[in-house]
Order: sequence, then structure tokens, then C-alpha cells
Amino acid sequence: MKALNMGAVLLALYRSFFVLLTYALILQSMYLCPKFISTFATKARVSSYASFWFCALMTLWCHVKCLIKNPGVLTGEPSKTGEGIDERKGHDDMCAKCNLLKEKRSHHCSVCNRCIIKMDHHCIWINGCVGQHNQKFFILLNFYTLLMCTNCAFIVMYKMISCIQTNPRLNTDGMCILSRTDIFLILVNTFGSLLFGVFSLVMLVDQYVAVRTNTTGIEYLKNQRGEMRPFRESLVDVFGQPFCCLWYSDD
Repeated sequence: MKALNMGAVLLALYRSFFVLLTYALILQSMYLCPKFISTFATKARVSSYASFWFCALMTLWCHVKCLIKNPGVLTGEPSKTGEGIDERKGHDDMCAKCNLLKEKRSHHCSVCNRCIIKMDHHCIWINGCVGQHNQKFFILLNFYTLLMCTNCAFIVMYKMISCIQTNPRLNTDGMCILSRTDIFLILVNTFGSLLFGVFSLVMLVDQYVAVRTNTTGIEYLKNQRGEMRPFRESLVDVFGQPFCCLWYSDD
């Protein structure tokens, strides 16, 4: 029993690690980037502040939504997604693991141990699945993460170039004197911006293909294809409506 409890604790810590790492990276950028921005010229400072804080807050908001939003957990009751009960085999299809009546395009996640409607994949960064009801927030999360990484890279680069071009004799205000903590965070920001920027771009392309072809990641691995339909209809299915500010609503 103790071994099982210890295993459950270790598993919970492992699942929480990537979420905590995400917030640690965001918080350290919230410390370093505004500190560097405060030394910029007025015009660059205003635009950089606005751009950085918008992207940072939107990234945080989308990540929280991915964490708390139900991805589409199958409860045994008919969903409102319009997918319906799976009739491909000519009879009710029961999940052998959770013993629930499966709906069309639902899949059992071995990590969550639940059936998810229109499951795309299990994401360690949100400690949960990407499915019917949270896919749009996952797409928005990757979009704003890419923008934030670009912002961080630009801010650090601008600061470094400014310091390199500044005559040391004229640096009387100490704006280009960096502490060991600053140097460490510069390295973290540079590596993190490159890594997560590329990762977010790849995921955006992956999600674009998934929406465009109406095929989830799980379906692609199973060599299954969703019903072909106009791209606009697929967007409405994922985001609830055509492109507008209401994409950020919970519906």
C-alpha cells in the first residue's frame, strides 16, 4: 500500500513539474524583461511594455483555461457536440477500460484514464488532454506563447546591442552593468525563447493541419481521417463561431 501511495505521489509530482516549470519560465521573464525595458528610449519603452505585458498575460490566461477547462470527458450521457454515438460497427461501442458508451471520435487516454471526445493528444504542459472543448484555448496558448517568446528574444537582443554600442566611459548610470542573476536569466530567456518559440510554431502548424483536415492527432496515428468539409466549418467547430473576439468565450 505504501509503495502504491509513493508511486501515486511521484506520478503527481511528475505531472505537476511541467506545469510549474511553465509558470517559472513566465515569471522569470516577467522579472527580467520589464527590468530591461525600463532602460529603453521612451518610444521603444512604451511599445515594448504594451507588447510584452499583453502577450504575457494572454499566455497565462490561455494556460489557466487549458488547465481548468473540461477537454470533453465522456460521462456516459450524450454530448452536445453533434458527433453522436459511434455507429461504425453497427452496435453500441463500449470502452473496455472505463465501461462507458463511447461517442463517435472519442478516445480513451491512458494517462488521464478517461475517455475524451475528439481527443487530439495528451499534453504534459497543461497536465491534461487536448479535446473537443479546450482545443481552441490550446491553439491560442501556442499562438501567444510564440508571440511572447518573440518579444522576450527582441527585448534581450535590443538590450545587449544597446550595451555593446554604448561607450563604457559614458555608462555612468550603470544601466549596462549586469549581475550574475541577470546573466543567468538572459541565458534562460534566450534558450527558452528559442526552444518554446520553435515548439509553439510546430504545434500551431500541427493544429492548423488538424483543423484543416478535420483529423485529430490520435486519428492520424490510427490512419483514420475525419469527414472533409470547408475550413470555415472546421474553425467554427473548434472555436464555436467564425473569427471574432468571442473566440475567447467559454462556449
